[in-house]
Amino acid sequence: MNLILKLSKIFAIVIFANSSIIAQNISMFNAGFKYSNGFSKISINGKFGYINKEGGLAIPCIFDYSNDFNENFAVVRKGKKYGVISSNGLPIVDYKYDYIENFSNGLALFKLDNKFGFINQKGVEVIPAQFSFAMSFNEDLAAVEIKGKYGFIDTKGEITINPSYNFTTPFSNGLAAVKIDDKYGFINTKGKLVIEPKYEMASVFTNGLSTVKLNGKTGLINKKNKEVVAFEYENIGQFTNEIAVFSKNGKFGILNSKGEEIISDFQYIEESSEGLLAFKKFGLWGFMDQKGQTIVDPIFESIRSFSDGMAVVSVSKRYGYVDIKGKLVIPIIYDKAIDFSEGFGAVKYGDSYIFIDKYSKEKIELTLDSKSKDHVMVKVINNEIDSNKLISSIALD
Repeated sequence: MNLILKLSKIFAIVIFANSSIIAQNISMFNAGFKYSNGFSKISINGKFGYINKEGGLAIPCIFDYSNDFNENFAVVRKGKKYGVISSNGLPIVDYKYDYIENFSNGLALFKLDNKFGFINQKGVEVIPAQFSFAMSFNEDLAAVEIKGKYGFIDTKGEITINPSYNFTTPFSNGLAAVKIDDKYGFINTKGKLVIEPKYEMASVFTNGLSTVKLNGKTGLINKKNKEVVAFEYENIGQFTNEIAVFSKNGKFGILNSKGEEIISDFQYIEESSEGLLAFKKFGLWGFMDQKGQTIVDPIFESIRSFSDGMAVVSVSKRYGYVDIKGKLVIPIIYDKAIDFSEGFGAVKYGDSYIFIDKYSKEKIELTLDSKSKDHVMVKVINNEIDSNKLISSIALD
């Protein structure tokens, strides 16, 4: 059944393949990706491109791999080499790198000939490939490895903290965890050791708190190394909105920033998302608020975290969406579903990929032509204009 036919007015844009694609007889097709910076990935015969929010092919399917757009740039790969394109589809970074990460603090980490360096958003190698290992910039500093030891550089590539540590985390809340011998402590952005290395494990600080492990048990400390939560837990997650998920004796619960247990003894609890947490009870999943009050009863086989005010839920291997009030706003009828982003959710129904809005209205449908197998039908819904109007044909080269 074609769900789009239920809607009264439909545009059709037919995306025709060029001769090289036709010769391959299209057999692989995937458009089930989220929107980011106004673009969603599309894959045909293993090649990736991007469509826009009008359903048009904005960037041809010429890449062997592609990331979502981030800050109007996307990391893509041709063959075994990575580059970066801007939102107009043009490369700003040549396809010569072994690896590239997304931009952070205006710079992107790259790997070339087993060395790491950084490029700016104009594609210029502002910090040459010279490090054995490196991490992306955070708080204007990046961890680098030189001769087996870790330190930090600034955005000009100058060493600001000498490489003298066995390992380090990125900076967060003005502190970075560093490993000295087999123990972790913390340094500030000046390289001063402000928390002595005595912990077996340490996480980055978030909201002024860090999860650390001592004598095999996990607790929380603040930036002054004061114990906020006693060392009696198996694990404590990062704090979000003043709460964190913990596990103790094989059970899960929630802590507040004062170290008080709000709830406990759950089978499983996921990290918070948009003010709600996913929990598992009797083998099924539901959602609770930060006070531990059930918002959505545990009736789903699986759920995903909230994104753009919506969460994917499933029953009997079918998928739909609930909103942050716990209301089932998109029925559980789809074969697959992807997180909402920029007002759209991507779902699969039969042979069609469909983009729907938060009111369960289908906006774009992409379907491989069932007869010829040589083009993709793209139907774009507009309730104010006559249906079945051919807008254009876009070559897939």
